[in-house]
Amino acid sequence: MGFSTEIKCPSGAVAFGLDFHPSERLLAAGLISGQLRIFRVGEGGCSGKRELAARPHTEACRSVRFDPAGTHLLSCSSDCSVQRRDIESNQPVWRMRRAHDSSINVCVPLGPHGVGTGDDDGIVHVWDVRQKGRIMRFVEHADLVNDLHFSLDKLQLACCSSDGHLSVYDLRKGRLEARSDELEEELLCLATMKGGKKLLAGTDSGVIGVFTWGDFGDFSDRMTPKLIGCADAVQTIAPLDDHVMLVASADGVLRAIALHPSRQLGQVGCHPEPLEKLAVDSEAAIAATSAHDGVIRLWDVRGFTGLRRGRGTPATKPSRPSASESDDDSDDDMDKEEEEAVEASPPAKKLKKGNLKKGPISLDAGFCDDL
Repeated sequence: MGFSTEIKCPSGAVAFGLDFHPSERLLAAGLISGQLRIFRVGEGGCSGKRELAARPHTEACRSVRFDPAGTHLLSCSSDCSVQRRDIESNQPVWRMRRAHDSSINVCVPLGPHGVGTGDDDGIVHVWDVRQKGRIMRFVEHADLVNDLHFSLDKLQLACCSSDGHLSVYDLRKGRLEARSDELEEELLCLATMKGGKKLLAGTDSGVIGVFTWGDFGDFSDRMTPKLIGCADAVQTIAPLDDHVMLVASADGVLRAIALHPSRQLGQVGCHPEPLEKLAVDSEAAIAATSAHDGVIRLWDVRGFTGLRRGRGTPATKPSRPSASESDDDSDDDMDKEEEEAVEASPPAKKLKKGNLKKGPISLDAGFCDDL
């Protein structure tokens, strides 16, 4: 367990978005410069070789996500654009240049053809990549949308915001399904554990709130800063399995935490600056973190699975750097393609309960066919 290697972003650019490929050891990073990078990660996180480079956005790329098949990469930006890029050809296959009226903070794939986006004003849009305009619009939040989490089996989209509310949308009916009470903390990130029965929300106060899926009024449990070992904001949560999660905090430390019984298992490692994003590969073997120091670090986390009830010996101190790879290149390899003129659809009215007259939609091959 411990620190493996580090990848330096070009010109020290901070990576606001990180995501691992669903089956290969490919790590995508969205940079503050508007650039995208995909790195191939070596066995045990021993290296990070650049595989793809592009600059699809004119301002900061805030979120990146691979689609379920791993053939396309979603990205969104503070320039209000969202796109879907084919990673084989390194070309965009779907793009909305003015997807929102304000900066987009997060994007998430919704099955093979759907995309969800949330912006700085609290607006959530749902898209079908086979169509030009949005298909749903939700306006329940009054502040920044920090994270979106999609439940495929329930066809529901959970949204957390800096306004202290959690909202859950039913994508079959295109309406708000549930909304939490106003909580005392800003909700910064979401993750599910226990087979999707528990929805975890990281907060600015260092608390991790636990919702029981289907009961979203208030936290059913709270993991306190004393238990987690840090009173700073919880920036990202990434489950390793149904019992153990990694938690990236604003104090720069990456920790392993067990859920039910809840306890800290140890510190994986640290950055000298606040952590920004965290991602775990499909085998729960390698974690990647980005911080305000402009460095992406890779961690071997295989030893933390199975430690729920004290089995094994967790790490207690952050490991130190042992290797590095530089990506201090110029922007010569940025995308040169002309952006196609894609017009956003006109603003839609707020969707209320029962105002969608069509039947339920499917997020399989026929996503939104009957809308």
